[in-house]
Amino acid sequence: MRLRFSLRLVCVALLLAGCSRDNPSSAEINDQRGGGSSSGSALPRTTTPATVVDPSFNNMPAITLNIPSGWKFDGIMMTSPCTTVPWPVFRAYSPDSLSEFRAMPVFGWRWATNPRAPKPVGGCLPLTGKMSAAQFLAHYTETIPNGVHVVGPMPVDATYRNRAQGYANSANGASNLNPVIRGVSTADTAALRIETVNGSFVIEQRLRVEVECLERDSPAAGFLQGGTCWARIDVTRAPKGKLDALVAFIDSHDVINNNAAPQWVSALLARQQRQGQAAMAALTRQEAQGAAMLKQQHDQIMATMQHNHEAFMAQQEASFHSSMNAANAAMNARSTAASDWVDYALDQQTVVGQGGYAKVSSSYNQTWSSTVGGQTQWFQTNDPNTNPNGVLAGNWTQDTKVHGNGQPY
Repeated sequence: MRLRFSLRLVCVALLLAGCSRDNPSSAEINDQRGGGSSSGSALPRTTTPATVVDPSFNNMPAITLNIPSGWKFDGIMMTSPCTTVPWPVFRAYSPDSLSEFRAMPVFGWRWATNPRAPKPVGGCLPLTGKMSAAQFLAHYTETIPNGVHVVGPMPVDATYRNRAQGYANSANGASNLNPVIRGVSTADTAALRIETVNGSFVIEQRLRVEVECLERDSPAAGFLQGGTCWARIDVTRAPKGKLDALVAFIDSHDVINNNAAPQWVSALLARQQRQGQAAMAALTRQEAQGAAMLKQQHDQIMATMQHNHEAFMAQQEASFHSSMNAANAAMNARSTAASDWVDYALDQQTVVGQGGYAKVSSSYNQTWSSTVGGQTQWFQTNDPNTNPNGVLAGNWTQDTKVHGNGQPY
């Protein structure tokens, strides 16, 4: 899938860098036509210091770098909307403007694998993953206005490549970082030769880029799980046929390299510390809010589970007692029927009275009992009007007939 950068952002950067002029000078046209060159377009031999100020610190001198002697210089410290570190954005050019070296603003992009992560801030490129330096240059050329002819890759000098790798190594060696922001840093570099047309003549250019990426795969990163990348492009341009000589001078003198002023570094570190503390405080608040929400959800789930458990256990208890009662009733029914069959087979019946349960003859439908001196006596009759009290000694009561196992009817 082809990715395209924000054309507006790139055009702003190109304007800041002063990348094109509508009207070439007479010396420029003369040089393109092979009519000789002015002294301003001659290959520089030495360098001279140039200072870049930082407007965010009241134009405090921030860095110095070495530009070709006799060249003009424009520069400013800028922070990309998607990065936090200010970089020098500058343009060094020959008096006739035929030759130039410029450093573009830093481009940045971010992506997140945590769905609850905040959206990237405005100004970030719409990219969603890591990209190689060559890939970045390929997409960058699509944004250059008025078309471009890609000649092919160019070599990257070791000094430039090693410095880029040094940034990544330094970041990976910071073992004292909080696990939330710790990740794996990588560096990649590439260069590309292109040709563009300005009016009626061809300009040769070298596009060189350094791409630094930091990826965080650990779940401990929370909202920061994902990655960030930034890319820094510098451009060397010269009349056709003179680019290689100018590139050799730029690389041998390491023009892109700069020295930071101690006073500016101290001010920058203090500001970054304040910003970092504010960012961590905001992140802590977000994490605390997320934890509180998860705690509330957990408590609600546990309360629902406890309620369901109690309801289930009550149902189980009721089912147990119902089953036990049914089993007891079934056993009692079987026991009662069996005991009645035993009484029937033995011509007896079971009664309960003063002597407790007793087995008596089944030939009579009334049984009376009386207890005297600890001894129980029984009197049986089929006459419903017979009452032994007053006729027989003792206090007589009529017994109640029950099932053979003693269960009442």
